Amino acid sequence: MRKLALFLLALPTLASAAALNSVDYTRLNGTTVSFNELGPDGLLEGLISSGGVQFGERFAGQELSVTKAPRPGEIAQDWFDDLSFGLPSNGLLLQAGANGANLGVYDYGDARAQALAGIGPQNPDGSDPFGFGAISARFASGQQAIGFQLRDANGGGALLSLYRLDGSLIQTVSLGPVSDRSYAFERSGGEADIAGFSLTNVDSYYGVAVDNLVYGSVSAVPEPSSSWLLAAGLLALGAAAKRRFFSSFSNARQA
Repeated sequence: MRKLALFLLALPTLASAAALNSVDYTRLNGTTVSFNELGPDGLLEGLISSGGVQFGERFAGQELSVTKAPRPGEIAQDWFDDLSFGLPSNGLLLQAGANGANLGVYDYGDARAQALAGIGPQNPDGSDPFGFGAISARFASGQQAIGFQLRDANGGGALLSLYRLDGSLIQTVSLGPVSDRSYAFERSGGEADIAGFSLTNVDSYYGVAVDNLVYGSVSAVPEPSSSWLLAAGLLALGAAAKRRFFSSFSNARQA
C-alpha cells in the first residue's frame, strides 16, 4: 500500500516532466512583443498592455516573498522577488506590484531598443533593484508556444512557470545559468493552453530584462520540395549510369 501511495504521489511530477519541449526560437510563429512603444527608461506602475499581452508582477493566489543570493566574490547579497509559494487562482487575475516595485522599461540604445524588467525589493545597500523583480503575463487566449530574449543576464538562475487559465501549473522550467540569448518552449502534446507565465530570476549585479516576447505556435520543419527531390533523383540516376559506363569500359579492356 505504501508503494502504491508513493507512486500516486509521483504521478503529477511524471506528467509535468513531459509537458514542454524546448524549441528553436526562430521557429516560433505568431505575435512579437518588442516593448518599444513603452517609452524611455523609467518605472511602470499598475498593469500594462503591450502587443496584446497584459503584464503585471504576479497573479492573484501567488504569494510574493523575497529570495536572497550572494553576489559572486562578495559578501553583499542581492534580494529578488520570489513567487514560489501559492498557485494562481482560477482566471489568472494579474496584480501589480507596489509603486516603485512593479515593472520598468529600459532602452538599451541598440537595434532592439526597449526591454521590460521587473523591479525587485530594495537591496539593503541601496543598490538598484531594476531587473530583480518578477514579471507575470496573461495572454488573451491559450497559446501553443512562447519564447523570449533575455537581456543583461549574467549567469545566474531563473525560473519560468507556465499556467493554464484555471491557474494550474503546466510546468516550471529552470533557465539557469542564464545568458543574453533566446529561450522558447512548446507544449509537447500540441495543446494551446498556455494562458500565462511568471518569470523570476536570481541573476546578481544586473538582474534580467525580457525582450521580443513571441507567442503563438511552432512552424513545422519544411519537407524537401518536389523540385529538390527531382534534382536529387536525377543526380542519383546520373551517378548510377556513370558507374555502369566505367564498369563496362573496364570489362572491355580486360577482354
